[in-house]
Amino acid sequence: MRRLLATVATSVVGVALVATPSAAETNYDPPLVVVNSTTLLDTGYADLALSTGTGQIFLSGGRGSTVVNVADLDGRIVGSVGGQSGANGLVLSQDGSTVYAALTDAGTISAIDVATRTETARWTIGENSCPYDLALAAGRLWFSYGCYGYGTGGRIGSLDPADPGAPVTFDQGGRWTYSPRLESGSINDHLLFAMEEGVFPNVLASFDLSGGQPVRRIALEHLTDVGQFTVDLDGASIIVVTPGEYQFSSKVARYSTADLSEIGRYAAPGRVVSIAFAPDGRVATHGDDGGLAMFAKGEYEPRWVAFKDFSQGLDPAHRGLAIGPDGRLFVIEKYISNSIMNLTAVDVTPVATSFTVDNPVMPVLVRKPYTITGTLATFDGSTTGARTVHVTRSDPRGSVTLADVQTAVDGSFSITDKPRTVGETSWVLSFDGTDRLLPAAYTITLPVTRS
Repeated sequence: MRRLLATVATSVVGVALVATPSAAETNYDPPLVVVNSTTLLDTGYADLALSTGTGQIFLSGGRGSTVVNVADLDGRIVGSVGGQSGANGLVLSQDGSTVYAALTDAGTISAIDVATRTETARWTIGENSCPYDLALAAGRLWFSYGCYGYGTGGRIGSLDPADPGAPVTFDQGGRWTYSPRLESGSINDHLLFAMEEGVFPNVLASFDLSGGQPVRRIALEHLTDVGQFTVDLDGASIIVVTPGEYQFSSKVARYSTADLSEIGRYAAPGRVVSIAFAPDGRVATHGDDGGLAMFAKGEYEPRWVAFKDFSQGLDPAHRGLAIGPDGRLFVIEKYISNSIMNLTAVDVTPVATSFTVDNPVMPVLVRKPYTITGTLATFDGSTTGARTVHVTRSDPRGSVTLADVQTAVDGSFSITDKPRTVGETSWVLSFDGTDRLLPAAYTITLPVTRS
């Protein structure tokens, strides 16, 4: 991939200037680079689980499927796990070593070792139980189950994922018309959220698991007609998609999981059918008009919006979006009959970077240690990873190249230097860029005194 050169240079005397990526200007139709696009015939799509540690994406096909497909982070199908009849909801263990799959057609739940792509355990839910979706919370694996048409309705149960021999607990979440979708922040989270699909008006139900048994928090159920929802990895907030004010639009809002008070509303294009959280706090949305949007952590106006049709004749899939490492986005599209599935890996390139330098502590004294702190930031709000920053110091005696500085994963850095003479002294910070990240430069000029 060709690296583009774009350098931002800033100079100021006496004070530090903060230079950050502009969040006010949304980049519409950015250069999306399709890394790979794979279409699978005669297989459906239900859910995905992304393991960044091993660089694998596990893809379930829903009822009628027999395998869980595995793709790499380039979006290429690299293998499959057999014997997974009707694999539906997927959830990844907190350490990323195991994928759990609800096997609707088999009436069981399986555990798949991520590294070897082999099944390591299986729990029997029962004949005609149709396990549907999964979530990890309060130290247990929660599952929804119930076959439509058998008169049992939907139910919620749980099991101990660390002990395949432990008994399964059934009928813990009250009765539902259909088996609900489940979400939680992590296995340590004590809140479980559930929502029925295909029932309108539906409600977003919340269960308190802190007492060992799910207790339904009825007061929070003022969110109705919920289409999609996802819980942040720390369990502190939940993003919910409900009908928008206008036709073919959605209200995409973030709520506190403590009391479901609204925190903010995302300006997402179109009627949103899929949403995704990234570990660094970014949020992505995908609409039925093909509109993709990326939001930086804590922001509700998108950093970029793009309208793309990656596979003609296919529609964006529910639960069909994931944010991978290095800014990569994974998009699922499928045919309305769920017989065809397409996986596209997308890079949003290039991404502008800039330096944010903290306000200086004055005075700056000659031959005394002085520290400059700041952050290397990106336009789209993604983390830069550990990067090398070059430093040059210029003063009345000339220029000197100082030792390179390594940033932390979040881009933060600290530079300590001893100015060698009085007068104006400048420090030039520069980042060379990568295939995805554009170069950046920053100059800070400060007066150096004796006292």
